[in-house]
Amino acid sequence: MPIEFDESMQQRLKQAEMAERELARLQPLASEAAELRIKQERAAKFEDSLRRRDQSLVDAKQQAETASVRQIEIPALLDNAAQAVATLFAALKDVNTRRRRAAEALAIVDRVDYEIELEEVGEEQRQYDRDPRGLAYALAARHGDAKVKDMLEEMDPGFDLLRNCNLKDSLYRDVSSFVMEHINAKDTAGQKSATLLKSAVVSRKPQPLPEESETEMATAG
Repeated sequence: MPIEFDESMQQRLKQAEMAERELARLQPLASEAAELRIKQERAAKFEDSLRRRDQSLVDAKQQAETASVRQIEIPALLDNAAQAVATLFAALKDVNTRRRRAAEALAIVDRVDYEIELEEVGEEQRQYDRDPRGLAYALAARHGDAKVKDMLEEMDPGFDLLRNCNLKDSLYRDVSSFVMEHINAKDTAGQKSATLLKSAVVSRKPQPLPEESETEMATAG
């Protein structure tokens, strides 16, 4: 069967050949598309980085300037805070010292009470011709540290250095702890107070009655 190639086909061939030449011309440019897109993306990222850098530099300058202005307030604020802490320290230390002196005074009271009771017990036991030393031991057990603490508690029930203070807030707790640590570290008198209380108002060994001492001395003689 003969193949026909009419005018329309001739026209289409021309168009196809033109397209082929155009495709050949555009092919190198088309092959650059992927690489150009990558470069475009990198350029956009770089420009964005520069914008962010410039903005961050502006922010940093503003923050540094504001910090410098605000820092001017710090010396005065620190001075006020230090004075407040010093005042708190002095008050707490004074209260602590006065409580210790009260305990020392009560220790003297308890000692005198013990000596009076010891004399009364000795007199009573001698009347019945009994050895008073057993009761003297029992009497001594009722005096000393515990007795002094009870007497001090009766004077001011529920006393606490930080009574009625706001200790729910962590800042308040931190400040009070800081001050108390310094008080405990510097209050050497407080250590002496502990020694006084531990030595107690009375010795755990009952003191001999005056009559007993005289008897022992006569026997020794």
